[in-house]
Amino acid sequence: MPLSQVTIKGFKSIVDQTIDLGQLNVFIGTNGAGKSNFLEAIGVLSCAVDGKVDYSKLADRGTRLSAPEVFKSSFKNLGRKNTFSLDAKLGDLSYHANINANTEAEFIFSAETISNAEKKLGGRSNRGITIADLDKALFAKLPSQQSVVSTLETLGRFSDDELKELKALQRYAIYALSTPILRGVSPDGSNKEPLGLYGGGLATALSEAIGEAAKISVPHDLHRFFSLLDWFEMIGTTDEISEKLQSKHLHTGKNVARYRDKFMGIKFNNLYAYDVSEGALYVLFILVLLLHKKSPSLFALDNVDNALNPGMVRGMMGHIVELLKDMPEKQILMTTHNPTTLDAVDLFNPQHRLFVVQRNKRGHTEINHIEPPPGFTRETWVEKHGGMRLSEIWLSGAIGGLATEF
Repeated sequence: MPLSQVTIKGFKSIVDQTIDLGQLNVFIGTNGAGKSNFLEAIGVLSCAVDGKVDYSKLADRGTRLSAPEVFKSSFKNLGRKNTFSLDAKLGDLSYHANINANTEAEFIFSAETISNAEKKLGGRSNRGITIADLDKALFAKLPSQQSVVSTLETLGRFSDDELKELKALQRYAIYALSTPILRGVSPDGSNKEPLGLYGGGLATALSEAIGEAAKISVPHDLHRFFSLLDWFEMIGTTDEISEKLQSKHLHTGKNVARYRDKFMGIKFNNLYAYDVSEGALYVLFILVLLLHKKSPSLFALDNVDNALNPGMVRGMMGHIVELLKDMPEKQILMTTHNPTTLDAVDLFNPQHRLFVVQRNKRGHTEINHIEPPPGFTRETWVEKHGGMRLSEIWLSGAIGGLATEF
């Protein structure tokens, strides 16, 4: 699992929080509580270990391109600092960065440390750059915008396992889907591969995933989500656009996703992505993202279930949980406002984490892990809550994360 712990201080609405992550992490809370801020803090961490924090790298990860000053916490009766700090644990690696955000220089490293279980590998402070077993004078001119991690990587100072963990964080991305982009009628400006951050590239990635499954001669999992759709019969792609299926008034890419509806007449039972329901597009995107071999191993889904029927969400989450059992390298962060998302989360599974995100009386974001009390079994948990599902427990107000009347 790429990322086991994150500590965030002074970043947007998050003043000081340490979060222990699992493989599947679901974040609930009211609008504006700070859920997306948490995802974006990891986006900044990703940029840092990838060499530098700049707007090009932030855009590649789906992080909002706010002015530098906006990245720093600002609260009444709390002194405002010039920096925010981010810490991460990745396998045996521990990384710390103190980042100065200002309008003139944008983002510079004021302090850094990276260590493994045995020793400190390198770092920087106001006394200069240090690399283990090397003269620090060699790095006196390392730009303050450049992370010491990239220097260590160039020098070959990481083991294969350490490098794998770093690469997972470096490739982190936040996906926030757009229906017009999924339909193929609007461009995805993220230029992310194999799938765009906003839904682009679906047909091409789908074709590649089907092709990879065919190479190893095993049934692929691309049909599993569509047990949720009572009209679905087949999914595929085509680069031969039919005038019968696509209006001349539309301008899509050459390659499009093609669905077959089992209730339609045999002579006309295919539909392109433009004409199917947005739910069919959303679940297909998530499935391809999970299955494509070039997808990030660590990624976030920001409210992508908002377009789905509650029953579809519950079923989709069940399939995600099943797929993750055979994908130990995958790690997902999800924000949601749909209660049924919670029903696939197993609070007694250490790889499943449910977090309630809320603002305290001072406005600071607090991220609280919801877990059974010590000594509880599944049976006592069910008995305590009268057999209610997690979605029902959330709606009852028992775990927080609900809007209250003004």
